[in-house]
Amino acid sequence: RLFCETYFPNAFNLAWSDDHLKVIGQMEAVLLNGGLFALAMPRGAGKSTLTVRAAMWALLYGHRRFVCLIGATEKKAEDLLKQFKAELIYNERLGADFRQVCYPLQRLENNGRRCIGQLYDGEPTRIEWGTDQLAFPVMPDEACDGVNVSGYKISVAGLTGALRGQSHVLPNGVIVRPEVAILDDP
Repeated sequence: RLFCETYFPNAFNLAWSDDHLKVIGQMEAVLLNGGLFALAMPRGAGKSTLTVRAAMWALLYGHRRFVCLIGATEKKAEDLLKQFKAELIYNERLGADFRQVCYPLQRLENNGRRCIGQLYDGEPTRIEWGTDQLAFPVMPDEACDGVNVSGYKISVAGLTGALRGQSHVLPNGVIVRPEVAILDDP
């Protein structure tokens, strides 16, 4: 709730209902501890908005290293990732508090081809920028305020898309698979 209110006041500008607060609490519990959680709410109640922000919260605070967001279709999934990227690039509040992630992404100027040549202190940032994935920049600990989320990743897929076999190599060589899958509007 605090993450949503602090960084996305335009998206969450109405009073929270008891149901919203219950949903946020369950999302947080699953993202921190694992488990299953199904959510049904009426159209326009903020399900997609909450799921994108939940994925962002889990990654930016280092609770999860690899999140897979699953949309009803490939196009819907890609739209969720566009929202995710747009917030990291254009949201000034996020940019101020999560500079080690947001600033390198902002410098790409929404052009994924610039990932290859981007350096920080002479080292590649290794950002992966695609229509179906985003891997956070690799930054040294001294460039990070708080938790270093270098190389953490979000991928998206449609409900009938390629969900199996996803993996990602972190900067330290550890291979991770999606630690949580969030389905939006299946």
